[in-house]
Formats: sequence, structure tokens, C-alpha cells
Amino acid sequence: MRFLSSLFLLSLFSLHAAKVGLLVVATGKYTQFVAPLVESARKYFCKGHTVTYFIFTDGQVPSAFDIVSLPHRKLGWPYDTLMRYAAYQSAQHLLIQQDYLFACDADMLFCADVGEEIFSKRVATLHPGFFPESPYPRSRGAYDTNPISTAYVPPHEGTHYFAGGFYGGESSEVLRIVNVILERIEKDKQNGYIAVWHDESHWNRYCIDFPPTLILSPSYCYPESWSLSYTKKLLALDKNHAEIR
Repeated sequence: MRFLSSLFLLSLFSLHAAKVGLLVVATGKYTQFVAPLVESARKYFCKGHTVTYFIFTDGQVPSAFDIVSLPHRKLGWPYDTLMRYAAYQSAQHLLIQQDYLFACDADMLFCADVGEEIFSKRVATLHPGFFPESPYPRSRGAYDTNPISTAYVPPHEGTHYFAGGFYGGESSEVLRIVNVILERIEKDKQNGYIAVWHDESHWNRYCIDFPPTLILSPSYCYPESWSLSYTKKLLALDKNHAEIR
């Protein structure tokens, strides 16, 4: 009877376990962050679910059963961040097989459990820079205010400003986001314009047009050396941006 109960619990668990893809773009010197990020995610990210790490890179990353390495060339600043959506789009035939997809900056570390509380259709993370405790607090988000851009946000729009470092949702919805935003980026490029905060600017415009179904606190994009009134769950590591780029 105990054996049968164990089998029942195992089958019940397998029915509820989700397939979760973590998307990471790491080219050039950013490849050094991949191994520590994956190691921390294995410890804290979506435990009890099947996690696959999709690493878009021009370098060498650890070879493991749960890592899928996909070729992606270094484009130079700011295109390495702006064109992340193109990398995701190139692998959408693989990514659609996941139940959930979450995009994460390479230079981050999980430091506490991140689980089913992040599962929703469209998930955005509040940017830590727009709170009173921030070392550089600002009253309004850093939206793109140039009307030439498809990421343009006029003064009467915008309630929350979201970080580009961690977001996601159901796989079909994330791929819709990828395709819509990439189309907007290409339109801006045709007009000779790059949004002020690159992919993050476009993500914030998208979130105004299609509000998130779940908003995460800055716990999920917590600057390493800051002191905020939130639990540290996913750290954005301190680094010399110019040197890494």
C-alpha cells in the first residue's frame, strides 16, 4: 500500500511539473557568467520542475543534459542587448516546446528560491531604480520619450517601469512578445533610431500596450550592492560595464 501511494504521488507530481526554459544571451566576456548563473539556478530556480537552460553564445559553455547551447555572434554595443529578441526568435521552434519561458541577463545569480509564484501568462519585474531607497531614485520610469520610436511613451502614459533583466511567462505569449518587439525594433532601425534603453524601452512600451498578468517586485532583479526593502532572490551582479562590453 505504501508503494502504491508513492507511485500515485509520483504520477501526480509528474502531471503538475512544468517545462521551464531559461533564456540567456552571453557573448564575448559575458560567457564567464554562464556557469555560476546555471549553478545557482539549479539550486534555486523552479525546483520540482523540468528546467532547460537555452544559452545563446559565441563561446564555450558547460556541457550538460539540461543546457542547450545555441550559436549567436557578438554584435557589439548596443546591439548585443537590443537584438536579444532576434536570438530568441531564431530558436522559437525549440522554445515553443516549453510551458514557460523566462529571459534572464547573463550577469545574474539566484540566491533564494524562485518557484511557481512566477508562473503566469505575462510576467514583468519592477525596476529597482525607481523606488525611494534607490541610490538614484527617479519619479518616473526612463521611458523613451522620442516620438520617432515605436517604443515612445508620452507623458500621460506609464505607471510602472519594468526591468529588462528578468521577465517571461507562458511560452506562446513570450514568443508573441518576441515577434512583436522585434518587428518594432526593425522599424526603428529602418528609421535610423535605437530606443534610449534598447530592448528594455521596447519591453516597457509593450507592457503599456499589453499589461502584465503578474508583476514581480525588485527581489527578482536586485542590484548586488544595493540595500532595498525587498528579499534578495535574483541578484544583478556588480561589474564594470565598459570593461565587459
